[in-house]
Amino acid sequence: MWTNLRKEIEKICKELSISNSQFQPLRMKEWEEIENKIYQTFCKLTYYKSQPVWLWNHFKLNTFSISTEKKSYHYLNQLIDNNEFVWFFVNETINETCKFWFYQGQVNTIQTIIAESIYIDEVYLVSKKYDWLICINHHDILIATGDTMAEKLKQLKTPNNTSLGNVMLNYNTHNDN
Repeated sequence: MWTNLRKEIEKICKELSISNSQFQPLRMKEWEEIENKIYQTFCKLTYYKSQPVWLWNHFKLNTFSISTEKKSYHYLNQLIDNNEFVWFFVNETINETCKFWFYQGQVNTIQTIIAESIYIDEVYLVSKKYDWLICINHHDILIATGDTMAEKLKQLKTPNNTSLGNVMLNYNTHNDN
């Protein structure tokens, strides 16, 4: 059974003629491994089987977050090269349980899907090399963690070339030694 969010994303892709080469859902055998790798790489888990819904509350690497004047997804193409294919996942609550739906695609296509969707709550984009993760949480806060992405977000400029760094909400340096 397809959920409202999955139906909506499928409908957006059909209506806008988004091809599978630009954006596509992952099969179950694919996303389970990816999800586990994401949790292992980016989250500090308190219990080995726990997988928090709000990953951004559990990041273990350097993290930077900002609140922006316009919708946060507008800035994604300033952070991610559009030629790069990334993992994209969104959450949905089904029968009081949270579920992630996994896709892969390019950032401009992902921005279009986010803009057209009314069901998307939180979004995550992850490098296929697991170097970085970007989250837009349900408060529309743009959060980056991993290798260089936290610093890249800190240096992000608005269209009129002013820095967004002055609206910093959070900069964490984690040391687990």
